[in-house]
Amino acid sequence: MNRKIRNGLVIAGFGTFGILGVTILVANVRKADDGLRVYAAQTASDADETTINGWESEVDNTIYCTGSVSKVYVTAAVMQLVDQGKVDLDAPVTDYIDDFKMADERYKDITVRMLMNHSSGLMGTVLKDDTLINDNVLDREKLMLTNLATQHLKADPGAYSSYCNDGFDLLEIIVERVSGMDYTTYVEKNIADKIGATSIGTSDNMFENENLVDIYSNEKCYGNEYCLDFGAGGIVSNAKDTCEFGSTFFKGDSRLLSEKCKDEMNTLSTASPYSFYGLGWDEVSIKQYEDAGVKVLCKGGDTLNQHANLMVAPDEEISVCVTTSGGSSGYNKAVCEALMNIALEEQGIEIDEVTAPEVEFKNAVPEEFKKYEGYYASPYSGVIEVTFPDMKYMLLKTGTDTTSESYFKYTDNGFVRVKGDIEADNVKVDPEYTCYRVEEINGGIYIVADMISNNSDLVNNENTTIVAEMMAPNPVSENVINAWKERENQKYAITSDKYSSAIYDTPFVEMTELDGSGYIMVNMTMGVRILRIEDENTASFYTTIPGDASRDMFDMTVNDDGTVVCSNGYSAIPVEVLDKLTKDVTKVALKTDEGTWFGIDDSLANTSISVDRPENSAVFVYDKYGDVIYSSHMKGYGDTIPLPKGGYIAFLGEDGGTVAIKYE
Repeated sequence: MNRKIRNGLVIAGFGTFGILGVTILVANVRKADDGLRVYAAQTASDADETTINGWESEVDNTIYCTGSVSKVYVTAAVMQLVDQGKVDLDAPVTDYIDDFKMADERYKDITVRMLMNHSSGLMGTVLKDDTLINDNVLDREKLMLTNLATQHLKADPGAYSSYCNDGFDLLEIIVERVSGMDYTTYVEKNIADKIGATSIGTSDNMFENENLVDIYSNEKCYGNEYCLDFGAGGIVSNAKDTCEFGSTFFKGDSRLLSEKCKDEMNTLSTASPYSFYGLGWDEVSIKQYEDAGVKVLCKGGDTLNQHANLMVAPDEEISVCVTTSGGSSGYNKAVCEALMNIALEEQGIEIDEVTAPEVEFKNAVPEEFKKYEGYYASPYSGVIEVTFPDMKYMLLKTGTDTTSESYFKYTDNGFVRVKGDIEADNVKVDPEYTCYRVEEINGGIYIVADMISNNSDLVNNENTTIVAEMMAPNPVSENVINAWKERENQKYAITSDKYSSAIYDTPFVEMTELDGSGYIMVNMTMGVRILRIEDENTASFYTTIPGDASRDMFDMTVNDDGTVVCSNGYSAIPVEVLDKLTKDVTKVALKTDEGTWFGIDDSLANTSISVDRPENSAVFVYDKYGDVIYSSHMKGYGDTIPLPKGGYIAFLGEDGGTVAIKYE
């Protein structure tokens, strides 16, 4: 594996990932003369460049948004205040943010530590206006605190850890309230300056920096993307400076934090075997490294279009960072692991590649599993139906309109996924090893997965996580079921975000009533969520899965006019009631945080328009499938706006603005 990387197969792999820009760095400052070692650094400048050729010897200065790697930064910032005796990790958050309120009295029990280890019980993420294109003007603190004041908790504070962005934005506010500085200034003075970093910042001080990476969607360049959730995901940096930040967690490095505070961050913060959070870090216990006697810390990060991963071995003094435009943090992590393994090998430490265990298939499934048949909610697959045909194997059906089937044979380890002719019992273990176990935890029934996969052609990844929760009976009346069924098979268009919001690249929401079960499946840009129907117009979050699987929960209400309002800040209108854009429409009055949508009338199909619009505005056009084909945020978008048959057009801006339309 290491030889392959050195021979350039990492680079060959990037072409298949859709990565448009990449910087890869390994820092090893164990010896003073080692400095920063660059294994590869390259930036692709064009959207159609699918391969990256050769190796660069110079450190690439391109600045990327590090996404959720920002959580380690804000945790470090708060821990500096802990070192100074100004913050107590186990004090209530309300001690530091007196205007933090929720529609749930349990919020008073949330501590600072719970924000850092994802156990606060907060729903997850206030998504409204969290990412803007070519814009950085927003009072994000006011928006978030106002939204949280309307929310309730999904769990008792401290009950279990479930990935949560909002907790880290609250940490950002704590830094500001306690230090008396705005967060960007604090990071600049107390983190960047102390480690000699020149690119670490936020959209406040790095806006329109010439080194910021461009982002691409549908092979179109959109310029710069800015995450306004500074604490949760808004730190920008080049890979060199992020690598340098990672090196501050080396043993004996006191530039930012005391050893006591670093040990707090680097210690497993939950007793659950299904999550490995430290404080700020995603993982502080990674089995293949622990087996070799090496502690490795890991944090991944994703915005809509930029991705990062940071891995640190504190005792061996290795810091690895991969930043990309395009791809995913999962791919970045695979490259980080591969390079970490090379660096450890150079110190004489071999990391054994993870391999699937040998298994022996059983001829029958024990009768005790019969009670686990039923429907399960999964954020990865939507709804899963579990059955045990003739008690010979486990059958999983996923999907609604179309159904896919997976087969699992019973073994001593659990139910192992197989390929082949299941009825003839002529099967073998799936090369992507997956073993499911059904477990009862705190009164709930869950599917736990042990997985060994390789989606990068670099390293095998081992992961144990809860992937689904059994859907308890939720009897509701036929009238209620019919009310939700009528909302199926139509799109809802988000209208509530600022004109520069990145959500308008994928703004459509769809929902499916799940066959009279009392649940609906909601599909939006962040993925699939299962909600429990409460009445004709209300549905609430359902899953209570530790780890990533219960992240970003929300409740939903449908107003009398058909508008869907989500507790995460989004509002959406049904496209079937949209007015039609015809030549009679020559002007559109713009409204702040309220997009004006039209369906494209057939009389204008496959024609075009041009517009005269204010600077603080945007126009988006979508085809009949909901895919964006034109946006005024695209670089070089031109003056001609296409109007596809059966498509939609959105005019976005601010109060007082007007768009004038000229037809061809």
